[in-house]
Amino acid sequence: MHRRMVNLTLDSLEAVPGRCRSCVFWELSPLCADSGEVGDPGLEKEAWVSQTLLEWGGCGRIAYEGERVAGFITYASPKFVPRSVEFPSGPVSPDAALLMTAYVKPAYSGTGLGRQLVQAVASDMARRGVYALEAFGDARAESNACLVPADFYRSVGFKTVRADPRYPRLRLELRPVTGRDSEASEPAELPEPVEWFELDDFELEQFFDEPNIIRPRSDRPGVRRLGR
Repeated sequence: MHRRMVNLTLDSLEAVPGRCRSCVFWELSPLCADSGEVGDPGLEKEAWVSQTLLEWGGCGRIAYEGERVAGFITYASPKFVPRSVEFPSGPVSPDAALLMTAYVKPAYSGTGLGRQLVQAVASDMARRGVYALEAFGDARAESNACLVPADFYRSVGFKTVRADPRYPRLRLELRPVTGRDSEASEPAELPEPVEWFELDDFELEQFFDEPNIIRPRSDRPGVRRLGR
């Protein structure tokens, strides 16, 4: 079956699966989220996509298998990702774009779609003169709709640049450190094979206590609980 990818835009945003369409975990600052003044999450998501596209450029890809949505990935300059400052392994390097979140439907797990999504982002960023991708991985690989397991990132070539028992920061070089001014530099090729993670509707329910509700602050990255 034919596989294709489309850019994330206001028109294609409606194709983003399930509650991810209205999840603003990455897009809103912690202070804004805690203020209780957050508007409709779906509208907040649209506003973020619109602003990021206008001021920075492409910030996501949606993958189709035939006519069915198979998965998606989002990314941006850390300047557009307020949540990134809360992680203890931050901040994101100034020469890197941040991979925010990704999702592959269970039916397409193990097909290499996860690797293809990351490769699409890497190619886009290399063309735009960005030298690296960074991401905050989930070291425990727990069910979490907003964080990708760290082992997945490592399987496609990311290296840990700042360790953390919960949320390590990982990095994928897109061009050689030497000769960065060379126009001949090519994006890094991602190794194969790659095993992707699965999130089904039940797992998403475990992450969101109720639809469109932001997690309590004590559950967020960067907030250490007593005894940890």
